[in-house]
Amino acid sequence: MKKTALLVVLSLLVLSLALCASAEESDERIFVADNGRLAMYLSQDHCSLDIVDALTGKTWSTTMNDETAEGLKIIPAQQKRITSLLAVNCTNLESGLGVVNNLALMAEKELTTDYALIENGVRLTYYLGTYQVGVTLDVVLDGGSLVVTVPYAGIVEDGGFSLVSVDVMPFLFSATDQAEGFFLYPDGCGAVMEFRDYAHYREPAKLYSVYGDYQKQPALLDMFAQEAPDVLFPVFGMNRQGHGLLAIIEEGAETARVSVNSSNNIIGINYLFANFQYRRSFEDKRVATRDIKVFDKEDIQADYRMRILFLEEDDPDYNVMALAWRKYLLDGGLEKHISDEPTVAIDLFMNAPEKGLLFDTPRTVTTLKEAKEILSSLSSLGVKNIRASLKGWTRDGYGETPDRFPLARAIGNDEDLTILNQAAASSGASIGMTVNFMEARATQRGYSHRNDVVYTGNHMILTDLDETIFLLSPDVSREKFEAFLRNASDFHLGSIRFERMGRYVGYNYGQRRYLTAKDTLAIYRDMLTKAQSGFQTVEAEGGNTCLLGYADFFTEVPYEDFGYQFTTYSVPFYQIALHGLVDYAARPGNMSSDLDREVLRWVEMGYTPFFELTYGNTEELMYTTYQSLFSAEYQAWQERVALAAKQFTDGPLSALHDQLITEHLRISDTLIRVTYENGDRVYVNYADESATCDGIEIAGMSWEVLTAR
Repeated sequence: MKKTALLVVLSLLVLSLALCASAEESDERIFVADNGRLAMYLSQDHCSLDIVDALTGKTWSTTMNDETAEGLKIIPAQQKRITSLLAVNCTNLESGLGVVNNLALMAEKELTTDYALIENGVRLTYYLGTYQVGVTLDVVLDGGSLVVTVPYAGIVEDGGFSLVSVDVMPFLFSATDQAEGFFLYPDGCGAVMEFRDYAHYREPAKLYSVYGDYQKQPALLDMFAQEAPDVLFPVFGMNRQGHGLLAIIEEGAETARVSVNSSNNIIGINYLFANFQYRRSFEDKRVATRDIKVFDKEDIQADYRMRILFLEEDDPDYNVMALAWRKYLLDGGLEKHISDEPTVAIDLFMNAPEKGLLFDTPRTVTTLKEAKEILSSLSSLGVKNIRASLKGWTRDGYGETPDRFPLARAIGNDEDLTILNQAAASSGASIGMTVNFMEARATQRGYSHRNDVVYTGNHMILTDLDETIFLLSPDVSREKFEAFLRNASDFHLGSIRFERMGRYVGYNYGQRRYLTAKDTLAIYRDMLTKAQSGFQTVEAEGGNTCLLGYADFFTEVPYEDFGYQFTTYSVPFYQIALHGLVDYAARPGNMSSDLDREVLRWVEMGYTPFFELTYGNTEELMYTTYQSLFSAEYQAWQERVALAAKQFTDGPLSALHDQLITEHLRISDTLIRVTYENGDRVYVNYADESATCDGIEIAGMSWEVLTAR
């Protein structure tokens, strides 16, 4: 990082104060800027900001200023924390103990501060002398927004301590348990914690890694380890006492985190903030007797930027926040990537290896000729616009990644694939391939087990406990994809689906292949762009919004939160914002224990119907590497697939395929009403008994559409 002597910092302080001598000052705060909508003031100690919203009359402060906090007893150490604009997290890399010091500005005895007025805002510099660490941030008014930038060039490390992360304005989004309102945070499709829901009290704080935790992918975890939540979007919000804020991490989201903190005995305040990360931590697996955290020696050279929207609406709910985010995306140039007609997604699972003592035995449950029969049968039942994807088509079977040609002999040959593709096209369906270039099996050839895989910051290879699955370096993933693309172009397939790509953004600390998360995201987008030239539809497993504008269809998009105790309920924030802009699907319906309820969720949240089918009996897969497909034989499922599919491709739901959602309303615990931009309303009843709303009777476990035309 940039090294700056303390003398230079003090010189800048004197110069900056001289330049700011003309600023309007009072005994209580320093005037910074006013753009007509928002006005900003800086405290005399330079450690907090007040923002006055002329439209709502509300004053927001980075110091916890919830009206319901009056009389709340807070110990002095925590009082300094809640009045600090930043919290700086440092560690001593030389000691190697992995201990992180959480430093509030106001608690630092040797704190040096600096401010300088800039256009529409202020530049703030803090130097924590005890630890010889410094941070600079720019805070600027932009219409109805506050833009906070933490430039990498402003990071200072002069001593033995190194920066791990920065908590930005940790108490701007804060409230007591007595306040009316809620937090919104990016857990799954969106989650809400209501301040008056006592279930959150004393629950441990959670750090959500935006776009997923690379080290906690299911393939790398043993059966006792907990997976990480899906974190699909870099957005969080708050409604406190009828006024709302929405934060969007604009730059550096791929290495940022969102922290949710519940009230407890020590500090009776709930608070929510963005954590900008400069060093990741890793468990040192060389020590088995105790857990030791090791931090990156090299820092993440990221310029972070976050925009905070001051919402105009009174008492904004999650709908208002989702619509504000959608407007932000559209204003930023996001274009629609949605199919012309509503489709039905069908995965055709083909082949997986059964592990033997000496040799693997391929278990084939669908051939290419049988796939043709499945599509023909579904078409005869009235299923149209099928978006089919072949899964497990490779020579060594599903899971023996990275995927590559040739086709498995057991499923057919190149001519069979050409015939299948032509037959599908003639019936209005499309054929694609599901591919995985992110992971590599130890048993596979064609890559270097030392040079082509991902290394963590402690120079360890990122793999599972048995060292059977490795993560490929992102640039190697691109090389594997480009080799695949040269062969796939001969078949003129309709689509390609990238497994894992929409679930996380990787990195590599290997000496030969050093790639940051920002580098990786650029590689992912490059792969998707190249795929667009060879396929009609580009798909990604997962739903990370960093791929919006590059992927046309996302699968495995969650419709609920991860299930932490502090969450009051999940909300379809993701779906409200993105319906009509991109196609998305949940998990395959036949993998659900209750298809009827699953279909109701699809109707409520605008999902594409999705199934995974086989021609043969799935018992053949019992001892293979793919054991999650319990019931998928098409003959047993085709009637139910046809019934579910036609609900979306025919009738009133089909007209809503490309419509934006304007409101998602919980009429009761079991009755939902969704309104679309064309005025149509969808009513979904999850109760066993019928219900009535707006004069419409909805049968139990059913749905109705009230058209505006």
